[in-house]
Amino acid sequence: MVVLSFNLAPMTLKKIAIVGTGIAGLSCAKQLIKAGHEVTLFEKSKGVGGRMSNRKYEQWQADHGAQYFTISHPKFVNEVSQWLEHGVAQTWHGKIVNYCNGNISEINRDRNRYVGTPTMTAPAKFLANNLTIQTSQTIIGIKKVNQHWQLVSEEDGLCPGVFDFLILAIPPIQAQKIMGKESASLTAFCQQAKMLPCWTLIAYFKEALTLPFDAAFVQDSIFSWIARDNSKPGRPTTNAWVAQANPDWSLQNIELPKIDAEKTLIDTFEQLCGTKSAFNQVHLWRYAKLETPITQNFAIDSNAQLGICGDWLRASKVEDAWLSGYFLGLELSGQKPASA
Repeated sequence: MVVLSFNLAPMTLKKIAIVGTGIAGLSCAKQLIKAGHEVTLFEKSKGVGGRMSNRKYEQWQADHGAQYFTISHPKFVNEVSQWLEHGVAQTWHGKIVNYCNGNISEINRDRNRYVGTPTMTAPAKFLANNLTIQTSQTIIGIKKVNQHWQLVSEEDGLCPGVFDFLILAIPPIQAQKIMGKESASLTAFCQQAKMLPCWTLIAYFKEALTLPFDAAFVQDSIFSWIARDNSKPGRPTTNAWVAQANPDWSLQNIELPKIDAEKTLIDTFEQLCGTKSAFNQVHLWRYAKLETPITQNFAIDSNAQLGICGDWLRASKVEDAWLSGYFLGLELSGQKPASA
């Protein structure tokens, strides 16, 4: 395992830029602000959350990224307790099964599954409250001027403001492109990470499907997961399903034209559920999951004043994203957690 943190002394209060407002970037920002740093976040989309996402239509909606999350680390347990208290997350009591060749088998529920309410974006919006965030800013490059960082966006060119430290809370390939030659060590670290894609189908039905479960891990299909969105708490009663393709099929078809991927996904889901959907959309998550989980947490190049965090530095789960940002924020603030 490559460790790029150089045992930083506590930073004097600094202006820090974070690229990416998924759970990792938001978690990191919260810790830095708590320590007194001035933080500005930059996000390419119109809203926060990353893969904690939801897609809305005129009369229906569906979570098309992360489907749920679990908790195990004591620090994340404490964080989720705040989400539950503020009503931005609830336990999901849906019936989840294994599905193989038409056969259904029960899954032993060893821990609770949680979802954001009323959508999966809710915890991210909760974390983003009172943060300084520049949305619709696709950062494509960085410049070092007098030992300070300036950011370049696709939309506006050179962004206003200079920063003492820069954090990239985005997938490794995107981080690598932005860093360029500014940090050979972090670039090499990013190159080691292999991310797997996920083609996702969102399907709307006029009538409820007769499938005897709310979600299933699928073993005999191009899909690895299917779920009825309105089985989650706080959702509208409309009949929307999300079906996510397995990593192998998604990787083999990553460059498939969207229209061709959509046809295959629709046909396959229709065969599985026995009903034709009324409306469909597909989405490709290019960097959905780390191929081999690690426990790096974060990486820092203190000479370049650059850091990286994200779920991909652990095991690609929501908890991993939050912990990665949390531990990086503690490290830059000079705090040493009892356990990572």
